[in-house]
Amino acid sequence: MIDWGRSLVDLVGTFLASMAVLRYLLEGVVPKRPNPLMKLAVTLTEFALHWIRPVLTALPGRDRSALFWAWFLNLIVFLSRLSLPALGLGGGGVGHFLPWGMALALVEVVRQILYVWMAAVFLLAVLSWINPYSPLLDAVEGLVHPFLRVLRRFIRPLGSIDLSPVILMLFFQFSLTIGVGALEMLVQRLM
Repeated sequence: MIDWGRSLVDLVGTFLASMAVLRYLLEGVVPKRPNPLMKLAVTLTEFALHWIRPVLTALPGRDRSALFWAWFLNLIVFLSRLSLPALGLGGGGVGHFLPWGMALALVEVVRQILYVWMAAVFLLAVLSWINPYSPLLDAVEGLVHPFLRVLRRFIRPLGSIDLSPVILMLFFQFSLTIGVGALEMLVQRLM
């Protein structure tokens, strides 16, 4: 029963955290048409952000409540993965793991941001081939276009083939493997 409960918390928590990251990234994109991705992200995260947003309004800049919600969900997922004896009195209990869980949750948010960007690059490539008039294309282009614009200044198309999305995917994968992996290992070593 506990394994099912952990799996459910892991699945739901990770999915909702990813939707919160998607919402944060899409809030910076101004779509030309109604955006079904943003509607989905708002529908799945508004119940929590309704309570978090008034607390975080004092921070300057963009609304970071979606990122805070993603971080909090990742913290809950991390704590749910711990074994029950680790949460007991031996070894310091939850208080011992909480700072490291908070750091690992932050690393997980960075990982989810990179995954959302990688999915956006993949969707951009597929939608530009299959359905270039899809309403999803505006949102996906808005997420990826700033990166592709920089790459396209240095990497020219080979005939009619644009390799900048492939280079961008390799960069994101390298960032995931080396950058996020190194951060995660550092936090785990400090535990």
